[in-house]
Amino acid sequence: MTAAATGRDAVAGTVARVAAGVPGVAFLRPGLADLFRSSARTASRAAARDTPAGVRVSRASGAGPWEVDVQIVVHRDHRAVDVARVVRDAVTAALSEAAPGAQVTVTVTNAV
Repeated sequence: MTAAATGRDAVAGTVARVAAGVPGVAFLRPGLADLFRSSARTASRAAARDTPAGVRVSRASGAGPWEVDVQIVVHRDHRAVDVARVVRDAVTAALSEAAPGAQVTVTVTNAV
């Protein structure tokens, strides 16, 4: 695994942990592969996974700031816009040292 991939995976893991911990977040939006993935995954398949569901991390250039896209599903008893703002602020704060200048976008995809 390259240093860039390791850095991206570390950023994605931090983003997923922080976003999932925000009150009002039901869960991070699973991707299509996650919906079809068997619940009986082997450890090697779990380790090979690039990023957590609902999190995309990229860079436009090798030295540019990280671009982070978080897709969340919120609880119906919370205002989606408020939860999205708290997630954005929490993720930005969590990445302030590891990925300064990260551009964080939060999308609410559903409410349950």
